[in-house]
Amino acid sequence: MYLMAAAAEAESENAEIGPGLLGFLVVIFLLVALLVLYRSMRKQIRKVDFDDEGLTDAERMRGHREPSD
Repeated sequence: MYLMAAAAEAESENAEIGPGLLGFLVVIFLLVALLVLYRSMRKQIRKVDFDDEGLTDAERMRGHREPSD
């Protein structure tokens, strides 16, 4: 019994544990997904058209309307 425990302890000290190929592939997948989402977000933001001299949020909430002539 003692020999089995000693052998298992020696084996676990020599074994190098790391993320391996699966961990590498997961990180690459996440980076590619992040790149795709970033490019999509940038494209959508470029489509937004806003008025530089428009109403502020406070005026919009109060229902402020510009006087018509």
